Amino acid sequence: MGNAPATRLTIWPLHPPRDVSVNASRRISLSSDYLSLYHSHVDGTRRILINDQEMHTSKKGFDTGSVHNIEYNGATYVVTIKATMTGGFSYSCTLNSKALKSHLERPAVAQDDLVFRVSSVHVEDMMGTTNDGPGGPPSSKPQKVGMYSVEVFSKEAGQVVSNSEKRFSDFIALYETVNMMYGGSHLSKNIPPPPGKQLKMTTNHTSQKFLDGRKEKLDEFMKKLSTFPGIMGVPGIQGFCGFDSV
Repeated sequence: MGNAPATRLTIWPLHPPRDVSVNASRRISLSSDYLSLYHSHVDGTRRILINDQEMHTSKKGFDTGSVHNIEYNGATYVVTIKATMTGGFSYSCTLNSKALKSHLERPAVAQDDLVFRVSSVHVEDMMGTTNDGPGGPPSSKPQKVGMYSVEVFSKEAGQVVSNSEKRFSDFIALYETVNMMYGGSHLSKNIPPPPGKQLKMTTNHTSQKFLDGRKEKLDEFMKKLSTFPGIMGVPGIQGFCGFDSV
């Protein structure tokens, strides 16, 4: 297969995003559920997820393709892996015999094409929470929280292909998930650490100087994370990067 990638990732939105009219000059797009297929050309492993929920995992030694019926919300999605005459594979997902259009098909190794980065930061007032994160003690008044813009840049396309906004605690949770998955493996030494936490008693977490400094460190963390082997297979990474809203 020459230089064909070892594993490919294909993502299909299960329900096309709907445009909802807000006013005469502004429209918003509602995001959809998505189905992801990881297929290894090396050992025949195939993993199918809906959002970040594992729906199917199997391995086929002599890989001539396969068909998988995935039940979700009362519907049956048919995922087909088909061997091609050139030694590669093609992928499709259908619902009621109608093909769904994929919005991403690429090598499932992030460093091949995708770069995670943190492009900007701003402060938002959030109700019912504290700066300790969603699990922190409740608050009866708005709390100022730093929100960081996460972008996924495709080197091949030369543009940003998805984006999302996250608070610092979300980055920590992502790191803990990666560390939980790979902490006992030989890859653990390659997991980049996030910026350290700083006490709010001694540091103003909403000052521009602090936010800009933390943004630079988070940007470095995410860029390193995008080169980590298998990062796109980590539970929650697709939602974190905004693939569920593009």
